[in-house]
Amino acid sequence: MTLDFNTNLADPDLIPRCGGPPHALFAAWRERDPVHWNPPSETYQPPQPTRSLTKGFWVLTRYQDVFDISRNQDLFSSFTGGPIIWDENEEGLTQQRAGMMGMEQAKHVQIKRLVMPPFAPKALDGFEPEIEKVAIEIVDAVARRGACEFVFDVASRLPVYTFCKLMGIPESDRDLIFKLGNAAADVDNEAAYEGDPVGQLIGYALKLAEDKRASPDASMMSMLVHGDVDGDKLPAEELCMFFVLMSIAGHETTRGTAAHFMRLMVEHPDQYALLRSDPDRYLPNAIEEVLRFSPPVIKFRRTATRDTMIGEQAVKAMDKIYLSYPAANRDPAVFPDPDRFDITRDNASRHLSFGTGPHVCLGARLARIQLKHLLKQVVTRIPDFRLADKPEFLRTIWFNAIIKMPLTFTPEA
Repeated sequence: MTLDFNTNLADPDLIPRCGGPPHALFAAWRERDPVHWNPPSETYQPPQPTRSLTKGFWVLTRYQDVFDISRNQDLFSSFTGGPIIWDENEEGLTQQRAGMMGMEQAKHVQIKRLVMPPFAPKALDGFEPEIEKVAIEIVDAVARRGACEFVFDVASRLPVYTFCKLMGIPESDRDLIFKLGNAAADVDNEAAYEGDPVGQLIGYALKLAEDKRASPDASMMSMLVHGDVDGDKLPAEELCMFFVLMSIAGHETTRGTAAHFMRLMVEHPDQYALLRSDPDRYLPNAIEEVLRFSPPVIKFRRTATRDTMIGEQAVKAMDKIYLSYPAANRDPAVFPDPDRFDITRDNASRHLSFGTGPHVCLGARLARIQLKHLLKQVVTRIPDFRLADKPEFLRTIWFNAIIKMPLTFTPEA
């Protein structure tokens, strides 16, 4: 699809219309206007009352700019204006700053120490056999049917199970968390859901925290409730926002990447044939290439703390900076022939889909483990999968998310 050079990224219909991020537009900006001014939209406003989008923002399309600015919290802060591209009022900004993505840097480092143990390599090594077991069960449920709706029948199940297991959520509540996490991620279409999904997740987090206070266990929620940061207990609002972040991030990154993996293998049969020739050899790098080629998260925000330059572009204090991961991941200065999908690409793992610097995704290694086991089951057990209909994309300015993708395949014997 050909887009006007002045296409506004604050358009939730852009991703569904293009079938993903507007890569040709990013390439044009990178070549002619790499730090591109995106004015406020005349039509789009977020549905939440604490938010607006009345200010424009600078869009970064070069890999090195996104990389450098992500790592410089002093000059490009996720605390000053929050980590999201919207303009928050005081109440909304306070809530964003309670989450890990928007905390002051010193506090962020402290909280990260508290929540990191379950994501440490040794802990994940111990958890991996259970992840593999659940991945087998998920594919068991569809393999003999000959058809499935991949996103919710398969891709969504493992990240929800993993999140609930880590947080100590009872099995009876998993469907509720699955529903609320999906609704909370659908930020541009909240009117389609009953009530406030973020508020309901916060309410659930408070109840779960009380349960863990009364009955401590080995879960992450129990760790957060009973742990401390320099002698102080974690405030309720920070605990709740961590829960919300995990519930959304766990859904979108793993689910989105699994869905894009399937789509890309159908669209690139030569690469799929290579993968099938030796899944153990090619699958890990194929996952990295999918993350590079179709990142599940489109952007995060930083705010300039003082007047500065990004490349040759002057940027003023308090200007909003839009970190475009799809654009950075296809910068030819880093990835030769960037629009070619190649599961043997030797630097695919340099992608920025999990971020970089102090706010790099905590669960990146966990996501890779989940994807490895789930996709290996799919590739080896229902290998002739094909699209039964065109994938449906989420209407949003936030995520490169497929929300519906029916597949057919030869039933497993």
